[in-house]
Amino acid sequence: AVGDKQWYQRRVRDTNYFINTNLRMFRFRPTIAVVQRTYNACSLSSEVGHTGQQFPEGDQRNARYLGGKQKEVNPNFAVKMVAEEPVEVTGATHAWCSGGHGALGHPKVFVNLDKGITKACGYCGKQFRAH
Repeated sequence: AVGDKQWYQRRVRDTNYFINTNLRMFRFRPTIAVVQRTYNACSLSSEVGHTGQQFPEGDQRNARYLGGKQKEVNPNFAVKMVAEEPVEVTGATHAWCSGGHGALGHPKVFVNLDKGITKACGYCGKQFRAH
């Protein structure tokens, strides 16, 4: 354990020497430029996306909408589209779903059903109910 500590101290010393030597050789002076910007929220769209993102005025994340860029929000949220699909009623106590569409579907899953209770596929949200 003592050897490891000495090796580590030697390694840190050598690394620092290498860095300091190169800094002097190239006359490199690290500088950091800090620019404070404020963003005007009045140019932003008031529409809310599916994630509910709305940032307060002056937040740096509003920079993505500067320069005439508009906030594009798709009104067809997936949750709403799934809810619009009709419920598949079956006489069995179970149903299966593969997402349809062949290779564009999902793995086949079985959904256990109770009478009168609507249950959904865990992958695509398709709803099933036993009558």
